[in-house]
Amino acid sequence: MTGWTTLSQNEYDIIWDRFYKDLSFKPSMLEADWPSIKADKSNIKIDIADLWGSTYNETKWTSLITKGINSFISITNPEEEIIVLDWQHTCFKVNPRQLTVETMLPNDQNSIMVPSFVPDGDYYIFLTKDFENIWFGHPWENTVTLIGDKLIKAYKQA
Repeated sequence: MTGWTTLSQNEYDIIWDRFYKDLSFKPSMLEADWPSIKADKSNIKIDIADLWGSTYNETKWTSLITKGINSFISITNPEEEIIVLDWQHTCFKVNPRQLTVETMLPNDQNSIMVPSFVPDGDYYIFLTKDFENIWFGHPWENTVTLIGDKLIKAYKQA
């Protein structure tokens, strides 16, 4: 978990307030309430239901996580941190170059659970500090929504 910095309470409050406001975030497990966010910027939705099949497929998980990491690396400067939100849990700042697939895969060996590019029971959100590029993982809808031209382009090229 090298490089992960916990957001202060003040940072946490400011970022979540902005996220709720800017994206009209409406958390819900109920399909009638989806989509849980509304984006004015370019966005695409990726169906990840196949990651939750009857058997765990590490190859599929690894592929999506790798694409997430590489996408953020390609759109940030070498010293730039991104924000990592885990709804109603500890949230972080991290340089995407410090992210590893191994720490984001489901694993009973990991002593500290960190958010992943695959939502596994909670909303996991990765975003640039300017809120221009957002990876929004919806665990009940089994989707990832990518917001922002740079992130979408980087994901498609990853």
